[in-house]
Amino acid sequence: MSALLDLSASDMASAIASAALDPVEAVTGLLERIDAREPDVHAWAYIDRDTALSDAKDLALEAKAGTLRGPLHGVPIGIKDVFHARGMPTLANSKTMDPAVTYEDSSVVAALRRAGAIILGKCETVEFAGMGEPPQTRNPWNLQHTGGGSSSGSGVAVGARMVPATIGTQTGGSNLRPASYNGVFGLKPSYGAFARGGLLPVSWTLDHPGLIARSAADLGLLFGALGRPLLEPAAAPEQWRFGILHDFFFETSTDDTVGVVQAALDRLGSNGIALATTPLPDLFAAHASIHHLIMSTEMAVYHAPRMHLHLDTMSQRHLNLSRAFSLVPAGYYLQALRARRMLRDAILPLFADSDVLVMPTTPSPAPEGIESTGNAALLTPWSLLGFPAATVPCGLADNGLPLGLQIVGPPGKDLLVIQAAMAAERVLGRLDLPA
Repeated sequence: MSALLDLSASDMASAIASAALDPVEAVTGLLERIDAREPDVHAWAYIDRDTALSDAKDLALEAKAGTLRGPLHGVPIGIKDVFHARGMPTLANSKTMDPAVTYEDSSVVAALRRAGAIILGKCETVEFAGMGEPPQTRNPWNLQHTGGGSSSGSGVAVGARMVPATIGTQTGGSNLRPASYNGVFGLKPSYGAFARGGLLPVSWTLDHPGLIARSAADLGLLFGALGRPLLEPAAAPEQWRFGILHDFFFETSTDDTVGVVQAALDRLGSNGIALATTPLPDLFAAHASIHHLIMSTEMAVYHAPRMHLHLDTMSQRHLNLSRAFSLVPAGYYLQALRARRMLRDAILPLFADSDVLVMPTTPSPAPEGIESTGNAALLTPWSLLGFPAATVPCGLADNGLPLGLQIVGPPGKDLLVIQAAMAAERVLGRLDLPA
């Protein structure tokens, strides 16, 4: 069992392709791990045991015959419960959703199946992946702390070694934050890099399907199966140039976080990566207001019909927010869209002297309690702008909880960001929760 839990998605795919691992063995072993840990961490909204085992048997026979469907042949994957998946309910942690209704596969799930992945089940989420009620999900590093959100179960399932990779979403900080809090790797791709058909939206112009996995190589493997790069990928440079964003990102982080992230950067610098401080433009100060106005307006529009049809079953928290956000004047929303474009144009020149930008993923480790899923302030700028961003685990805070280093690239350069994450992982290694 321990050997199986140590495998990343890339390791598992290679082992299955070489006949060193059987997909049935992989699914069975991970289901045993889920049975052992799920009562404590509450990562899963729905586990499709029978279908997963049936699919594993079919994929095992194909592998033995030398036929592989794709790069993820036989690899179990978890899906955030805002994506439709054939034969599974989509509940989105909301009583307004009917558990008896199922839908055809979302675009992401269909692509995973074509690549040979086994969909193990649905992972818990904050209500509608927005600002509604959080789930009961807990951090496996310390059960008294949140696992993050809104992709709560997606981060915890990988961090607790229940599955090697999951699919989440990010509108503000909902994918990279739980990845960081649980000591694993995450990618929020460029806006539009992953198809969003069959995904319950929060904000149409901000939503990004995302990846959470045990290694940076896993991010590349999954991106190859799902992504549609918007620009030609750049080759990894002979010497990496990391631009450090001290303004705002370090200034608003705790001393503990700053110390851990700076120590990680020092290690990267000692291993051949060029480091330089990069100042932010003045317009950056408006990013949070721009993001909040766009997200809240679009969320209110999407949920307006549900608010009237399901008044008695929608949580009071989500209902109150939807009502408040519906009052935003249209002119304010349109000006926010214009300001986003201006901010994007102001940020792009920062990449003239840096291949990628680096900063803490979160200003502190996962907070205590499960009422809050944590602070997304260091993540929302890149969700707003649609730039690709990754998180790499870089150390433990004084309280023993994980922290992450965030790596950001220009739009369309997702593979460059993944290559930078791989370079960082070679130096920093991984943070593995003991089995």
